[in-house]
Amino acid sequence: MRMKQPFCQLALSSLRPWMELTKVALCGTVAGSAGFGYIFHTPELTPSMGAVIGGVFFLACGAAAGNSLQEAATDRLFLRTRNRPMVTGRLTGRAAAWFSALMIILGLALLWLGTENRQPILLGITALVLYNGAYTPLKKITNVALLPGGLAGALPPLIGWTAAGGVLTDSRAGLLFALFFLWQIPHFFLILLCNHEDYRTVEQPTLISLFPNQSLVRITLVWILAFIVVALSFTLESSQLETGSRLAIACMAAILTIFSIPLVVKPEPHNYRFLFLLLNGSFFSTLLIVAVVQLYTTR
Repeated sequence: MRMKQPFCQLALSSLRPWMELTKVALCGTVAGSAGFGYIFHTPELTPSMGAVIGGVFFLACGAAAGNSLQEAATDRLFLRTRNRPMVTGRLTGRAAAWFSALMIILGLALLWLGTENRQPILLGITALVLYNGAYTPLKKITNVALLPGGLAGALPPLIGWTAAGGVLTDSRAGLLFALFFLWQIPHFFLILLCNHEDYRTVEQPTLISLFPNQSLVRITLVWILAFIVVALSFTLESSQLETGSRLAIACMAAILTIFSIPLVVKPEPHNYRFLFLLLNGSFFSTLLIVAVVQLYTTR
């Protein structure tokens, strides 16, 4: 007799396509960056901060689902994306479209109801337009698409910043924006390097098709160094940062500097993947440490 699947296993298998559609893990980091922006301005746990994190999470999930729908035809061409639910038929285009719309409405509603001013929701709409309206269609025809994509990814921390009462003309808001924008560029380049063979086989404009790997490695290192410089400037400009927060950022800068050198000396695929994990892991670990330190020391 055939045994029934445990309820948890069945529920997980049913949810998995939707989680893949919305890139839940990635959206979690996007929501976390909004929370960091809030804490950076006002290191307090408030209902408004919860609404911002939730709103940005759902908005990001909606944007990611829309992106999956927009890129279904292209995703089937790449090894790294050909098992996504829209490509395999586990989800239909209609279902993805409705789910995307639902997530976006829910995200915007949380930003509207959970914050006192309207800047967060305007920034959320701007990020959505940049990501789904500019970056996603442009990436099929030009490498310039990286610019609106980077701008969209740098807005969530400003959503948190403005929700906490910060103003966009503050120099600290500019540094916050620059920090997240500059992190995204080497993050994207390292994805290309980690999957360079995949990208070379598909006729789509990418920097892999313009530069040999060694040249793209050098360009990546320049952007990582720019990111490190802004991160260190962040500690100097932000007088409200505690000593522990400054040390965490300085340690991240030191680690990235030390471990970026082998990428130039010996540019091999396993080094690309290692640096990709190190860049993302050290950055988000540092953000978490800074957030905890700021919250703990201001209680």
